[in-house]
Amino acid sequence: MGGLLAAYHLSGGDSLFLEKAQELGDRILPTFETESGLPLSLVNLALREGVPDGDNYGFVSTAEASTLQLEFRYLAYLTDEDAYWEKAEHVSTLLEIQ
Repeated sequence: MGGLLAAYHLSGGDSLFLEKAQELGDRILPTFETESGLPLSLVNLALREGVPDGDNYGFVSTAEASTLQLEFRYLAYLTDEDAYWEKAEHVSTLLEIQ
């Protein structure tokens, strides 16, 4: 998603990149539907659902969660969609990154 958002910015606002970033964001959003609100590490993009990673015992790395929150904040800014902002804000609150 970050690459699509960067391409949108660098292209001067080519809407195709933003549309694809938003489509991808919508497919990733369900990964945040966890007890903690931190996103799962894996996602089935076709089914639009998060997938627990058996290799990490249910944990998510700080880097994964932090990167996603930056991308979702920018996507929220560009699209004015509250759902993206709310997921990112919750991650920031949990990680105390403000």
